[in-house]
Amino acid sequence: MPKSRGRRSRGEAPTRRSEPESVRKRRSLPRRLGWPLCAIGGVLFLLGNIGARTGIVFLPFDQHHVIAQLGGALLGIIGLLWATGAQGIRRTR
Repeated sequence: MPKSRGRRSRGEAPTRRSEPESVRKRRSLPRRLGWPLCAIGGVLFLLGNIGARTGIVFLPFDQHHVIAQLGGALLGIIGLLWATGAQGIRRTR
């Protein structure tokens, strides 16, 4: 015969109910923006790299494709760090 829900055996730990969505912690703004920022940085880096090889200019102010490549790589790295929540980059209060 099964036990009632109110009684537990001695060795059994109490189970923890999941909290409703309204009570759970929401993701912070950097974590929500991390993956899109990473994707935008990757695309910008690839456009700059392809433009440097073929001579196509994607950004009119960047004739030598330096801003596109360095800026895209920087955006991609920052976005990846934000999205994964890297511990070494966060400020401590």
